[in-house]
Amino acid sequence: MRIALCTEILYPLYGVERRVYEFARRLPKYGFDVEVLTSTQRSHFKRLKIIQVSRCTITNPPKRNYAFCANYMFSLFRQLMKRDYDLVNAEGHLSLIPCSAAASLRKKVSIATIHDLYLSEWGSMYKSAASLAGLPFEAVSCRMPFDHVLTVNSSLKEKMSSVLKIPERKVEILHSGIDTGYIDSVKGNGKDGSVVYVGRLVPQKGIEMLIRSYAVLPENIRKSHELKIIGEGSERGRLESLAKSLGISVNFTGKIEKHEDVLKELKKASLFVLPSVRESFGITILEAMCCGVPVISTRTEGPSDHIRDGETGFLVGDGSGMAEKMELVLSSSVLRKKLSRNGREYAAKHDWENITKNVAGVYKKVYERKH
Repeated sequence: MRIALCTEILYPLYGVERRVYEFARRLPKYGFDVEVLTSTQRSHFKRLKIIQVSRCTITNPPKRNYAFCANYMFSLFRQLMKRDYDLVNAEGHLSLIPCSAAASLRKKVSIATIHDLYLSEWGSMYKSAASLAGLPFEAVSCRMPFDHVLTVNSSLKEKMSSVLKIPERKVEILHSGIDTGYIDSVKGNGKDGSVVYVGRLVPQKGIEMLIRSYAVLPENIRKSHELKIIGEGSERGRLESLAKSLGISVNFTGKIEKHEDVLKELKKASLFVLPSVRESFGITILEAMCCGVPVISTRTEGPSDHIRDGETGFLVGDGSGMAEKMELVLSSSVLRKKLSRNGREYAAKHDWENITKNVAGVYKKVYERKH
């Protein structure tokens, strides 16, 4: 079976991109011939079958060039009309309309993968005039007549049914994954007791709440458990000033380029905290669990699927709840061991091999249903 995996961007490897990359390199062992149609240059991944359909849509990261976005959509449609695939899988919003249109015209099987929905939040997420078109574009794109729809968390499935009125029978949750073998192969350098955050330093990641929560912890806990912020972004200067104004020491490491080195930092930690305002999946939670590190997260979409409160981690609703759970975990080695054990068991189920096997099953099921 020939598969077209369509994604606006394939590099660098973040959430959507990582999923497409892992599927593209693992699906062939299940009998699929996979090509990736994208705006990313082929040179980034020479072992994958990549069709660069247009110029890269992101010329000044993270900002998109909207003219290039339109060109990507048109060029993707044109390539799908020229090439012969048995199944087309659209990953991400910009791929939805061209993939559905081409598959419908050519009577091919089509699957959409919806990673996030902004709905009424477009105005708060994007300050440009383009945000005005966000909601209607999203509504039209996600309602295209796909044969099947995949999503990455239960909250998104509920929104698709209740808000977008997509039939519930068409929507299936298929989480993304992690490379557990690779994570286990990275050797740690012992524990340093740190409390770690990994990610971009942008408003939606909620790092201010983490810093304020850490600041109210007892001084003896802060002395034994340094707060380590790993990442870069537009908020760094403001967050450093905040920490200074609160009279606490916070280690802003900047971006750590090698994923191996990020994992080493995780393996040193006593606690991982994800304070995001919104988080569609939260792959760093699974990576921390796999590293044997207890996790605390805000009660957002993705983490709520992965954390069983008090068993594999803790979910919190505000800063005071975050401070309370941080103190609880950092004060009890028995609790940390329990969360670590349960978290590793849960994370092991989300190895990319298991996830790829699941998506292979979905492809075969949907294809056979249409034929």
